[in-house]
Amino acid sequence: MIDYFCLVSCICVPSKPGFIFIISTLGVKIMSEQVMFRSYGLFWLEDRIFWGRQGKQGHLKGQEVDKATGKTKTTSRPIDFQYQIGIYALYYNFELVYVGQVGAKTENDGKGNKGKGNTLLDRLKDHRDGHNSERWDRFSWFGLRRVTQSSGELSALRGPLARVTRDQILNQFEAVMIALSEPKLNLQRGNLKRYATQYSQWYEPSELREQALQQPRHPLPLLYPPKPDE
Repeated sequence: MIDYFCLVSCICVPSKPGFIFIISTLGVKIMSEQVMFRSYGLFWLEDRIFWGRQGKQGHLKGQEVDKATGKTKTTSRPIDFQYQIGIYALYYNFELVYVGQVGAKTENDGKGNKGKGNTLLDRLKDHRDGHNSERWDRFSWFGLRRVTQSSGELSALRGPLARVTRDQILNQFEAVMIALSEPKLNLQRGNLKRYATQYSQWYEPSELREQALQQPRHPLPLLYPPKPDE
């Protein structure tokens, strides 16, 4: 990202009967801090994922977390991150058990028209149904695609990332690794929210209740109580 400002200079030139003032402007480029990871979610619950059913697409929706208070902006529009590109981690009882990536082989357009089988939701489905089934209950993700302010959808990611300095790469990867693994000896937590926006998991209780009845995988009496406003 490159920001600009104008430096205005004034030159006074002697002339008859007075002075001529020549004003010139000099455009100066300032290289601001580049960001790789744009958004992330921490410890989302596997049993709060709506996987989808015939006639209704699944989703991985989240709401923005306020950077100052750390609380979810409950009135904000839920954003679907199933097409996010980046890295993710699986946990069982908050213990890290798996790390993977998504989006490296093919790039999708954010609407499911490309990259089928290689979305974040697809990868989680693979882990749900494969040999990792029942061996994880939470997941975190760290995405390269930002949420556009105009549409509230994920931005496109074409070509190489913007030029990032060595220090920026190291600082951002350190922040992601600390958030991902929560190492016990790291007394100082990484400042990931300096670079990216956190999102908390959003779900529709009615979707999950219907899903649980059709494909029960968890104790039904405790599942998905209505939200306060439902």
